[in-house]
Amino acid sequence: MIYIGHFSFSFESKPRRKTPQPWHGYFTAVVEAATVAAALKKLETLVITSVESSELFSDVSEIFLESCVELKSVPRGGFLAHVALEEGESLGSISTTLPTVNRKYATSYHLEPESPDEDGGFDAEPFIVLAKTKKTKAEKADKPAKATKPAKPAKAAKSKASEAK
Repeated sequence: MIYIGHFSFSFESKPRRKTPQPWHGYFTAVVEAATVAAALKKLETLVITSVESSELFSDVSEIFLESCVELKSVPRGGFLAHVALEEGESLGSISTTLPTVNRKYATSYHLEPESPDEDGGFDAEPFIVLAKTKKTKAEKADKPAKATKPAKPAKAAKSKASEAK
């Protein structure tokens, strides 16, 4: 059976010459095991190994298991496995996908802008923009919410992090 573990953590950065700043983050891990107890043990081992072998978690002292999903099968249309909501505006973040995974196990894809800014950066484009229209209950029952493509179409590209090994 496949198990998906969703985790969260928070910490204060310990930069030299600056005031420590609060940070928080989330990550997802996947293991295969015969039982949920075995999966939790494998997830624990995987997280500890990741903490010991990566600077990603250098200031983190606690990691919380938000949920452990037992994946019996996947519906034809897929499913959302985890959602996290945070109060307030996003103040920016850093994220990566498959930071230490060999490509024989998994490949990560992302959307790349057609033309980056002069400094190489870019404004993130949404993957899906939901149309915001007011509908009556009858209209909602008859028609699903519309989704539109991103304002600037982007090319799918393999994540550089997944090409590491």
